[in-house]
Amino acid sequence: MTDKPFFWTLRTYSQKVAWRCRNPDRRVDYRTWADKHLAKAIARPHFKVAESYLVVTHPDEIDIARLPATFVMKATHGWDMSLLVRDGVVQGGNRSLTGAGRSADTAFLRQLAQTWLDSKKEARRRARERHYGRVDPGIVFEQLIEPIDHELQLFLFSGEFRFALVGYRGFHHSGATHRVYDQHWLRLPPGSEEAATRYEREAPETPRPPADLLEALGRLCRHIDHVRVDFFVCDQQYYFGEFTFTHNAGKPGFIGRYDAALGRFWLD
Repeated sequence: MTDKPFFWTLRTYSQKVAWRCRNPDRRVDYRTWADKHLAKAIARPHFKVAESYLVVTHPDEIDIARLPATFVMKATHGWDMSLLVRDGVVQGGNRSLTGAGRSADTAFLRQLAQTWLDSKKEARRRARERHYGRVDPGIVFEQLIEPIDHELQLFLFSGEFRFALVGYRGFHHSGATHRVYDQHWLRLPPGSEEAATRYEREAPETPRPPADLLEALGRLCRHIDHVRVDFFVCDQQYYFGEFTFTHNAGKPGFIGRYDAALGRFWLD
């Protein structure tokens, strides 16, 4: 394990994430835990997971005939690479309307997969967030979980739940809003003036995750100094999403004023 800097306790959370981007933890099998598909095998004994229909490492392996009419396509080796197809029609990507309205066919899916696998942006990200470099590039086609009530990002330190970001959004991040909660599930004010413009005030109070879910996370993640675990909540059912080790690539984002306090949970 790479020794943490001697002034580690004085660093904020985002500073520690930035350090982790450059210094992956040798105790963590990132090849499995950070892979969007393989991580399901770790989570499946404890949580609900979306069904995987097809996993490929080369675009030529993609065949629309092997897929249902509705699915989500995503890269296994990074983030911000996803596509929604509903009833055979492309709805667009996670943050874009790329291809929206066209019929999904093998040629289009293969071309998109090749774009993701050749992405220079993703190559730069893998160089910057070095643990992603241990994940084998690939594409997974999986079940669409819907309707999603909200998304959970649970921040754990040595298995202890300390902080949560709750997100409300559509697949394309349209009209996205959020809330933040502490370890006692007390709702906190927005982390910054900028975050306040997208702070959710109208929706009913977000329920605390079930105790057995948090206990299972504690057992599963107790050997990891910090990890963010994401869930999709659909009709009061919690579906595992992914493990994230370098939240927001070391940028404070919505955390804002809580940056220093979160940093104190991240011990040696």
